[in-house]
Amino acid sequence: MTAITLGLLSVTSAAYALTPWVNGAPAITVRISGAVAQNKAYTQVVTDVLAAPGTLDTFNDVDAVTGSVGSNWTAHYFLGAQNLGAGLAGKKILLLRRTRGGTGYGIIPLKMNMPLEHLNIVGLPQSAWVADGTQAWKQTISSENASKYLNKKISDAGAIAADPFIVLKPGTENYPDQQIELTTGLVEPGWPTGAESIPTTGSTAFAIIQTPGLAYGVAVTLDLYKALQAAQKRAGILPSSVVIGDYTETSMPNLNRNVMGSLIAGKIGAWDQIKIVDKTDSNAVKSLVDDDILTDAGITAPYKESTTGGNLTPVALSLRNNGAATSVIAYSVFLNYPGAKNAVGPAAKTPDNAVDEDASLPIVKQPIIVADTGTLLKDWQNGTNVLGFNNVVDGAGFAKRWGIAINTADKNTSVTTTGTGGDPWRYVRVDGYAPTLENIAAGVYSYWSEGVVLYRKNKSDDSSWALKTKLIKTLAENLGSPSILSLANTTQAWGKTGAVASTVDGRGFSAAVPFNASNPVSAFSHKNKGSIHTEIVPVADSNATGGLAVQLK
Repeated sequence: MTAITLGLLSVTSAAYALTPWVNGAPAITVRISGAVAQNKAYTQVVTDVLAAPGTLDTFNDVDAVTGSVGSNWTAHYFLGAQNLGAGLAGKKILLLRRTRGGTGYGIIPLKMNMPLEHLNIVGLPQSAWVADGTQAWKQTISSENASKYLNKKISDAGAIAADPFIVLKPGTENYPDQQIELTTGLVEPGWPTGAESIPTTGSTAFAIIQTPGLAYGVAVTLDLYKALQAAQKRAGILPSSVVIGDYTETSMPNLNRNVMGSLIAGKIGAWDQIKIVDKTDSNAVKSLVDDDILTDAGITAPYKESTTGGNLTPVALSLRNNGAATSVIAYSVFLNYPGAKNAVGPAAKTPDNAVDEDASLPIVKQPIIVADTGTLLKDWQNGTNVLGFNNVVDGAGFAKRWGIAINTADKNTSVTTTGTGGDPWRYVRVDGYAPTLENIAAGVYSYWSEGVVLYRKNKSDDSSWALKTKLIKTLAENLGSPSILSLANTTQAWGKTGAVASTVDGRGFSAAVPFNASNPVSAFSHKNKGSIHTEIVPVADSNATGGLAVQLK
């Protein structure tokens, strides 16, 4: 009996693969482009809600530069679960996800009906893939083989980790920029520069479904983390009992929003400009690169520039490409940009060459995928140049720098509470609080936002559109389910992070005091007048099911 027959007749606990070289082409194909955020929740929904047990096969790209798996394209091939109902249950479904280009690619290509490079698994033999565990496959995709593994198709839905209104701001750093196609080496033709809205009424209307609130984090290179700890111990900000390198919420160093805004805006160009009052040394004023701080931290001074004559230690700043939600939300939270009139914008990118980098205070880079953010921090910490963003030669390698980056809060998870393991970078607190779900729910951590999934309400030229939108809607709604999030969320050494469901969801989710990580729900929301607006301050939901209760911290 074939796998297809098994899927149609019954659901068993025995695993069987669903691959195009055995089972042929899918009956339904759905393509989603946009943000990489909430990747774990997305995978959890596919596994637990959409796919019949044992039928799911996963195909991922491998980034040709960094080796990251699934950082640009993922395909899930499965039989529809019985709970999906008529038309989808038992059917062969191929769900394709493109995250290359981030949030901007979940909006503009849909609005413009613009075809994008999506992963293609149909028609390829098993020999075209490398096994990556049980029912999982991968392949390195580069410009040399892109025409084999990618084909250009119009996305059916967009997933974005912000709201469309704050992203579609022409002339600002929020407005999405384009990424080079691997198949042609060029950008997609016809990219508009003035798109300002997504229609929600009329014949071209889009459905917009809210997704949960995602925690973002501020990350720094390991040496900078230790220097901040040592400085804040001397300043009395951290207890004297904190061990340098420890990685609990109470031992993490802190940066406030005004300092973060000044760093992101490029107004603080050198670490020498950040100073402390040393309460352990007669209130002496010392810079962050003072020898006493370096000695306490057990580190050596990073590379100093030689262009200005000041022999300064440049800030190395990692933002994201225009339109990436990581940066869009950071600019809103730390700079009120571009929502507030006359708000200061983010710093401009530094060209990727040694001359410009050595002459820049700060040095600013913009990785186009979130996985590259961690790689860039490693390059700065270790004096390497994997990404081509760290080009100043120093001895046998490249400059070692103190770097700071905006990122999602669910990366580098193998670091212990004592600071061992993982990659050589760490998260820090913002305004005294770590990026935990509990702190979001208590209203004390600000760098987070909800997102949305959007798709056209009608598509007359697609006979399967009703079934496709049924699948997309099921996926989107379950992304905001507390039961899904509790399984998908991440445990860091300093607490639980990932995403929280909302009491404004409409399904009656209740927030608990104290916060319950097994039922992650927050009463705070950016929703106002029926829509998510991530440029505004989140406020408590006065109509929360069970009555509003907010934990005071």
